[in-house]
Amino acid sequence: MRFSTADEAFEYIEAFTNLEKTPNLTAREYRLDRMFLLAELFGNPQKSFKSIHVAGSKGKGSVSAFLAAALSANGYNTGLYCSPHVASYKERISSAGVFFDDRLYADTAEEMLNLVEKKIQEDALPGGHPTAFELLTLLSFLIFSRAGCEWVVFETGLGGRLDATNVIMPEASVLTIIELEHTEFLGDTIAEIAGEKAGIIKPGVPVFSADQTAEAEEVFRTRANRNRSDIYFPDDLIHQIVRLEPAAGFSRSYEIRLQKGRSCRLDFHLPGEFKIKNASLAVEVLSKLMPDSFDLAAGMSEMSLPGRMELLAAETPQGSVPVILDGAHTVESVRSASQAFFEYISPAKDAVLVFGAVSGKDVAGMASLLCGKFKKIIISKPGSFKINDPDEVFRTFSAVCGFGSGLELLTNPETALETAAGYGLPVLVCGSFYMVAEIRKFLA
Repeated sequence: MRFSTADEAFEYIEAFTNLEKTPNLTAREYRLDRMFLLAELFGNPQKSFKSIHVAGSKGKGSVSAFLAAALSANGYNTGLYCSPHVASYKERISSAGVFFDDRLYADTAEEMLNLVEKKIQEDALPGGHPTAFELLTLLSFLIFSRAGCEWVVFETGLGGRLDATNVIMPEASVLTIIELEHTEFLGDTIAEIAGEKAGIIKPGVPVFSADQTAEAEEVFRTRANRNRSDIYFPDDLIHQIVRLEPAAGFSRSYEIRLQKGRSCRLDFHLPGEFKIKNASLAVEVLSKLMPDSFDLAAGMSEMSLPGRMELLAAETPQGSVPVILDGAHTVESVRSASQAFFEYISPAKDAVLVFGAVSGKDVAGMASLLCGKFKKIIISKPGSFKINDPDEVFRTFSAVCGFGSGLELLTNPETALETAAGYGLPVLVCGSFYMVAEIRKFLA
């Protein structure tokens, strides 16, 4: 096979069994033996660079991006593997957020898939066809190796224990906040979900965790002790996080003071409390892994990710309307995103919400946080990549918000954005990265 562009290659890969797109597949579809074999077919390229492995329910994409940004700014050739993407599959495999040359994606995928297809025909892969995520992970290993990356930060896709990324042997395992999510795969309790995430903890490899509930912390400590791995929580490494004054406009400055006297200053545009917590977790990791000469703050203030508190504009006949895009899709992430929105962009009830969620999410929990805080709430359809039912989301919001709450169902995302922007008020888009991706197509 031949690919003219990277997009062609990614489109071909997506045709394989895609567990992101098909949530009713059983957990048995997640396996590591096939991924180990795929990596071995290409000489285990994941062993050619140092890596950091990040898992969790909330903030793992941002923590991964902060780590990659700082490593890159300190002069290391750094790769970043994260998901999902908002506008392009190339967002998943990048040089600390900067795309590689298009030919590197296309040519590497071409070589990879020709050999994989041959092994499929020979029935040489356990469990049959690889999944799309396994192929994307293998592609990332090959691209990072061929690009000469010295460090790579890997964000897990789903869970951790059986995630395709879990064939790496990292320098550090990082665990962000744990919430109830993907319960059909990971378990019905915080402890069960934490157990799946803790599967990335490797023998003797240091572990860094965000503040957790008592249940999650106990799971992580137990697993780390069993693996004889040092484990660090924020209070172990950070003395104080100080918000500096004065602040200007949408910006805020912070100083992170470590227990051993080191400190660094970070300046953020549209920060939110969650952003500084994610950045501080990255600082903790790097303060232990890297030499004292490493600039802990370098690159972090400039780090940005599509669809993470991203400020864009919708053009209307009356002028530009600010639109904040955030892929928040859990109760706590929606709480954080909406709090930041109201603190930096608009007072409550003086804004419009566009919301869309895929199936299996705690829509009622998110609705309970959002109802009564916006002049209008517009429910829309987050594309077709994952199963979703905007009518059911609308019914759930109606039940939680009650009569006369300014709810409207507009399944066409472009119409939803035009209607929202037409009020001339700031707009928040959240509920799913897929909803963000749909709306982002129509923004300046």
